[in-house]
Amino acid sequence: MSQASIAIVGAGLAGLACASRLRAAGHAVRVFDKGRAPGGRMATRREENAAWDHGAQYFTVREPAFAALVARASPAGEVARWVPRWPGGEQESRELWVGTPGISALPRFLAQGLDVTQGTRIVSLARGGAGWILRDDRGADHPGFDFVVLAVPAPQAAALAAGHSGLAARAGTVGMAPCWAVMVAFERPLEAPVDAGWEDEPVLPWFARNSSKPRRSGLDAWVLHAGAEWSRERIETPATVVQASLLERLAVKLGTALPPAASVAAHRWRHARVEAPVGEAFLLDRAAGLACCGDWCLDARVEAAFMSGDALGGELAGGPGRL
Repeated sequence: MSQASIAIVGAGLAGLACASRLRAAGHAVRVFDKGRAPGGRMATRREENAAWDHGAQYFTVREPAFAALVARASPAGEVARWVPRWPGGEQESRELWVGTPGISALPRFLAQGLDVTQGTRIVSLARGGAGWILRDDRGADHPGFDFVVLAVPAPQAAALAAGHSGLAARAGTVGMAPCWAVMVAFERPLEAPVDAGWEDEPVLPWFARNSSKPRRSGLDAWVLHAGAEWSRERIETPATVVQASLLERLAVKLGTALPPAASVAAHRWRHARVEAPVGEAFLLDRAAGLACCGDWCLDARVEAAFMSGDALGGELAGGPGRL
């Protein structure tokens, strides 16, 4: 067909990358997303005097296609290098990049010019005489699509594809770990000569001084990420209990008392990190008119999400599986 009508469920980096390739090829693409803004786990939470990248913390650049996106976003002021201070004065061998002034800046940049419908959670798919029908959580139908791309975490993709394609079974085998994230801003700067720390431990493997990233302002803001198993065992634990546990652990790791908190909150990521990726760039069922993409196809990295969506978009736009 010369032009197809394509629905993409999920406005994370994978969904946006796929949408960009398909739109450039002349297809009519509409992206649906449950969040208030594009980005998925590349999320930034803001308050009056503080902000936190409470999902993805940074990204690295390896592949030419992703490097080209970063090269476009950098002069526009949407991304910048981050050189944090590590415990013990350790040096990071990789180049770490972040969105500016928040990690969500990169997906927002990629979303420019795309038809993205925010605040709409797609809960089921159906086939009608005029093509695919997407139903949202308010009971509204969005009909008339020739093809559907599921750019959401693997368990959600499996649920949506169930009964329509064998892709449901393949996505259903992918495990994704949860993560409790605590966001805290202190009334005065925390006196510790570090900006980030990673250690393979169960309670608090990652912490970062968000305010050390480029173009951040406001209070001294920190993000604390709990370990996968610790989070899984406490997935229904009250947020206040999680906050207290992770803040106590941060104080122990830094060896200092924490200043009074001006703001503290917790966010529960149920599908934070892929544990065993599919090993393919995307999943495609041409006969059913259905496909899946996301970091869970390749690797637990921001760049992997982009590469998955970009590869699927390229395949549908011009490869053997083109529309």
